Amino acid sequence: MVLTLGYLTLLELINISLKWNSPKEKPFIKNLNLKINNGNILCVFGKSGVGKSSLINVIAGTTEDNLSFEGEIILNGKILNNTPIEKRKIGLLLQDGALFPHLTVEQNIYFGMNRKLKSKEKLFLIDENLKKANMEGFQKRYPYTLSGGQKARIACLRAVLSEPEVLLLDEPFSSLDTEHRNTFRNFVIDKVKESKIPCLIVTHDETDKMISNEKPIDLNTFMR
Repeated sequence: MVLTLGYLTLLELINISLKWNSPKEKPFIKNLNLKINNGNILCVFGKSGVGKSSLINVIAGTTEDNLSFEGEIILNGKILNNTPIEKRKIGLLLQDGALFPHLTVEQNIYFGMNRKLKSKEKLFLIDENLKKANMEGFQKRYPYTLSGGQKARIACLRAVLSEPEVLLLDEPFSSLDTEHRNTFRNFVIDKVKESKIPCLIVTHDETDKMISNEKPIDLNTFMR
């Protein structure tokens, strides 16, 4: 497949169908198509159990053993269906952030950064991005000392600074109160624009649609 040059579509799903591996099971998501352009956010929403996390896992390459899918996952013109997880260049942010509890903020972010960068370069980038996240001076703090909003920002920075070609967020705002939710939403918007990568957010909260540059997708309409 050749992608149109100009306003390049960096992430595209073509006729994605998901089903559990059982003879009697039918696809619970059928013929889903989407495109996310450079620097844009697409929100996919739906009720619990509709398959939001399964969709994220399929794109990331972490599909459950009892789940199968049909269709094509295309990133930067390359079909990823059979590409190993570590070679997909995908930044994944799960609902709980999943920070390493035994590592400091600085160490958590440093962990996923490009190995080709020198240590001084990594530490400089960490310092600069913590300033932008209004978390200057948090380098030596541990996750247990952070609020939910602060953990979310650190997890997002770790994902973005790993230099992914696409960012996948699974229910990123659900555990935050209203104030922190709005702050983190704006933070995500800024980081996606700054990094110039496509971002897919799956959520059950329809208010998240407000940050979607691309037309939001109601996953409920793709259920069997």
